[in-house]
Amino acid sequence: MKNYNNFSELFIDITQRYGSCPVISWKEKDSYTCITGIKLKEMVYHAARAIEKLGLKPGDKAAILSETRFEWVIADFASISNQIVTIPLYTTMTSSQIKFILDHSGTKICFVSSKLMADKVSAVFNELPELKRIISFNKLENEAEFINSFEELMYGELIQEHEPYSEKLADDYFTLCSNKHKPDDLFTIIYTSGTTGNPKGVCLSHKNIIANARQCLLSFHADENDTFLSFLPLAHSYERTAGYYVPLTAGSKLYYAQSIETLQTQMAEIKPTIILTVPLLFTKIQSRIIKNIEDLKGLKKFIAKRAFDAGMKYRERKDHFFWKAADKKVFRTLREKTGGKVRFFISGGSALKKETAEFFDSIGITILQGYGMTEASPVISVNREAKNIYGAVGPPLEEVEVKIAGDGEILVKGDNVMLGYYRNETETNEIIIDGWLHTGDIGKFDSSGYIIITDRKKTLIKTASGEYISLTHIEDTLLNSDYIEQAIAFASDQRHFVSALIVPNHDILLKLSKKLHVEYDNIYNLVTNDVILNFFESEIDIIQRHLAKYERVRKFALLDKSFTIESGELTPTLKLKRKVIEDRNKDLIESFYKK
Repeated sequence: MKNYNNFSELFIDITQRYGSCPVISWKEKDSYTCITGIKLKEMVYHAARAIEKLGLKPGDKAAILSETRFEWVIADFASISNQIVTIPLYTTMTSSQIKFILDHSGTKICFVSSKLMADKVSAVFNELPELKRIISFNKLENEAEFINSFEELMYGELIQEHEPYSEKLADDYFTLCSNKHKPDDLFTIIYTSGTTGNPKGVCLSHKNIIANARQCLLSFHADENDTFLSFLPLAHSYERTAGYYVPLTAGSKLYYAQSIETLQTQMAEIKPTIILTVPLLFTKIQSRIIKNIEDLKGLKKFIAKRAFDAGMKYRERKDHFFWKAADKKVFRTLREKTGGKVRFFISGGSALKKETAEFFDSIGITILQGYGMTEASPVISVNREAKNIYGAVGPPLEEVEVKIAGDGEILVKGDNVMLGYYRNETETNEIIIDGWLHTGDIGKFDSSGYIIITDRKKTLIKTASGEYISLTHIEDTLLNSDYIEQAIAFASDQRHFVSALIVPNHDILLKLSKKLHVEYDNIYNLVTNDVILNFFESEIDIIQRHLAKYERVRKFALLDKSFTIESGELTPTLKLKRKVIEDRNKDLIESFYKK
């Protein structure tokens, strides 16, 4: 892989290599359309020149509040060309969350995808003195004077060229832009999800992300023969680096899915070779497969169950007669639903259960579990195709150093480690010490040099009895139950035992109510019913038998509503906001500890 000094240099190379071939493709109605390297160069050029006309200066900030779409890429590269720092935002954010980030970063312009996103920003526009303009990818009718359409930005009065567009004109312009950049220049500020308070702005340089893209491609192979299918939000650092910059750097084909609901249909159409995803997708697919087997009748159900038994038994010996027979009868059909060409899935963002990974491996689907954090641009490690160890997150990427501190914390050093937190020197100095990034994760190396993550430092709690427990380990234990969809555990040095709030799997709960002859008017009646509560108490006792007595959940409550992004209880990357959940359920949690 070529070493690039900055993203303008990378952009020049991308547009030259792709030329008249598609860079990004997406589905509109019933057919696919694309943007070629030549067209990408032209559109980015016009957008970049228009940004100049808006009067932004190097170092100013431009936010992007949009679903994954090709205009996101145009806005990104156009901003980069002008040395404008991009601030990606999740479309699930509320106006107040958006206001905090735009205010804290001093954002000057905000790109939005639609009227809904424009309305979120407009609601707080007058409270943001630095924000000058909103630019919408979709054309909006009768909007405020501070809102422009993307088309108007590129081809309207904002851009008036003295000479007609030509490729040479664009090439000369981007070469000039590249000469202005330095590797350590601030490239983007990505605000972390914030599970315990306001998000922190992670400052990443050109060198940070270019290095991480290179480190990824040195660790797993991708080239012009590969096809990536992208469906995660580009605001997520994992998708932005590994699902956007990596495939374009490798020269791979890149497709955007319409939504997660269309993913299965589009996999069959596109036939991707590499897909980045999160563990939740695999959990849902696994549950659907198991449910479909249970719904089969007679011989079909018998064959399917025997096939999956053989798959698990012989998954490490796929040349075995029984695995081949199961593959022919069942597994091949399941793989065809992914398009039949997938070399591997890459799973990141949160922990993937070892049992889930082994389930998919048994049917011939490879999942490479990785590990990272936004502060590391974000990828730190990933399993390898040649040696994939489930339960581990792989060895460190090439050119990334990892060591384990005396207290078990994972420390990282490399060109991918962030510059620091924006306007927050204190926390920067707490997380980067002597060049080592302190991840806050507890882990170890196995005999193969693969990293195994065992906990989060912040979820190690000393109870009133003086014992240290891992809330993460307890929650993961609870989630091993098919009856439990979400779980969050609580303990402290003032509490003598562990308690938990549990969200049941509603589909399975309804089936359970029929089996136990429990009548109900709504879900709340069901989760507060003594028969149901007694059943869950028995289920919890069984699944936590392997835990030490002081680790076991002694009191719990079932909730009738899931924790969601919209309710503010999940981060955009689907992590539980512990403080928010605890504050909202304070009285209920305290009731567990009343004598």
